Amino acid sequence: MRYEDLDDIWKSIFELEWESLCNKSKAIASVITDENGNLISTGRNKIGEYTIPNPRVCHAETEAVRNLDISIYPNIKQYTLYAALEPCPMCLGTIVMGGIRRIVIGAHDDHGGAIELLDKSRYLSSKNIEIIWMPNIYGDIQRGLQTIRELLYNEDKAKSERMLMDFSVYNSSGVNAAKILVDNGLFVDLQKCRLENIINQMIKLIEE
Repeated sequence: MRYEDLDDIWKSIFELEWESLCNKSKAIASVITDENGNLISTGRNKIGEYTIPNPRVCHAETEAVRNLDISIYPNIKQYTLYAALEPCPMCLGTIVMGGIRRIVIGAHDDHGGAIELLDKSRYLSSKNIEIIWMPNIYGDIQRGLQTIRELLYNEDKAKSERMLMDFSVYNSSGVNAAKILVDNGLFVDLQKCRLENIINQMIKLIEE
């Protein structure tokens, strides 16, 4: 696989994640498509951007749902939300309460993922949410981008190491590929980095 082989939806997601990373937020993004597959709303993590009064709750999925203009797109239950990372409890609740009934997920989250709550809550299970998991390579790319962010910007090295261990539960190949790229000095000047090149190098290392 190469970057150009990705569906346009996932290219959009990873481009949003790169924007978040360059703003020192978490490399996590989400988009919503209508019943015909057209992109109608986007959201990216903004927890590192302190122009927002309380950035801690600016998660990608909550932003995507909040940004959906239901006056223009009212057929909410027919839409699909793409989550690069398994939604946390807050995001899952927002998705369900926002009316979305289909979720496509790129990466499992052993630490904060909350999809299991769909089977443990009578209210949530009554909504019949459809869950689709993407092939593991998408999770590796996702966790690779998150790893790059942590290695570049997380000054709490002990916390960063714990996070990378969490990332590695399902996607150690992506984490290891990102570590190699960072160690090789690829991100000395982020302005000169091209996402397509980063992902292609990451995939090459993952597939070796």
